[in-house]
Amino acid sequence: MKKMAKLCAISLSALIVAAGCSNGGGGSPAAGTGNGAAGTGAATGASTTPVKEVKPVKLTMMTNATGTTFDTIQSIIDGFTKENPNITVDFSTQGKDYEQLMKAKMASNDLPDLFATHGWSVNRYSEYLRPLNDQQWFGSLTDTIKPTISDKKGNVYVLPLNIDQSGIVYNKKVLADLKLEVPTTWEELLAACKVIMDANITPIHIGGKDTTKLAGFFNKLAPTVLISDKSHNSGETLKDGTFDWSKWNLVSQQLVDLKKAGYLNKDVVTADPLSAAEKIATGKAAFLMENNAIVAEAMKINPAAQIGMMPVPAFYKGDEPILNGGEREAFGVWNKSKNTDAALLLLNYMAKSDNIAKMAAVTGMPASLKNVKYDLGGLTADFTKYGSLRTIPVFDREFLPNGMWSTLKVIGPALLTGDMTVEQSSQMMSDDYKKLRSQK
Repeated sequence: MKKMAKLCAISLSALIVAAGCSNGGGGSPAAGTGNGAAGTGAATGASTTPVKEVKPVKLTMMTNATGTTFDTIQSIIDGFTKENPNITVDFSTQGKDYEQLMKAKMASNDLPDLFATHGWSVNRYSEYLRPLNDQQWFGSLTDTIKPTISDKKGNVYVLPLNIDQSGIVYNKKVLADLKLEVPTTWEELLAACKVIMDANITPIHIGGKDTTKLAGFFNKLAPTVLISDKSHNSGETLKDGTFDWSKWNLVSQQLVDLKKAGYLNKDVVTADPLSAAEKIATGKAAFLMENNAIVAEAMKINPAAQIGMMPVPAFYKGDEPILNGGEREAFGVWNKSKNTDAALLLLNYMAKSDNIAKMAAVTGMPASLKNVKYDLGGLTADFTKYGSLRTIPVFDREFLPNGMWSTLKVIGPALLTGDMTVEQSSQMMSDDYKKLRSQK
């Protein structure tokens, strides 16, 4: 923890910090302070009014991000605390345990000053968050992300640091060496998997020890089976409660079939999630059903690796490939925080152009604010090629009631170990769907 110091100054910028940090509660003095999307500084000028000593403030901030993503956010926070030495930030990650911890904190109404919403800023967390429409960066939100993070009244509750627009991560060299084209249909993907397996390379690697990775597989596949094709679009019935859950059999069956064919890593249920980056970086695996954030991890392992992003192949003949989309790294301010003004200062600092660009680059995802210049490295060409494809919201966030992410985490391992049949997985999905809808 950095040493806290008391500041006493007479510049207007110090007055802003004093107003924002010496007072608790949810006032709005900091709404227009800090650095916004364009990276402009605070107002200049001097004040002759004596300034009281600024009391030290300690912010608590939590996220589910890990690895390079967490490290990058920490570096941004370090820059903020260097400029604001009276404010310290206790920033921590809970990884895969984050969701359960946040549910407990919501139940006790005891949340961090700032916290990541992991895709649920509106549907799950909005009642606990301060609206941020009065912030300087609000007008710079891109047209792509703004609808996703806005409620029906147009309120936005988070600063998104990037946009989760992704498909399937793949090793370009593996496909090129085997003279394989990027698959555009599920049949083509399975055919490619056969060639890749015969070359003693794992076609699809999943670090299933972390059950969120298997839930993520369903989030990738389900939209192509149940949403994207006009003749098989069950989006409305999923939302209104009339969905026929026997249709889920087809989704679960694909996971079972991949294992049966040998297209998944043999240790899929027990594989460490950290192994995925190494496998794709070294050409030991061809495809990862993960978002682009893992690319940065892989490039650290092998800077010469040729890793790209491809769309999720169409499941039905005549349909087109898609991308998955939604909010990714996004942070809001607890509406009962006693350090609201300091928290808003931090958010405004995070919204500076260079910080948003840094997050885009390290996660391999588009920037969330307009007029930000950023480099996605090896993924730049892929976004140029595929960025305009249909982007369907993350499946469980858009089409399932709150809480069913946990169900997806249960059925994946159970299907792979044989503890659950395809039909039983659909029954569990149906039961939890009805229970959670009734609770809502």
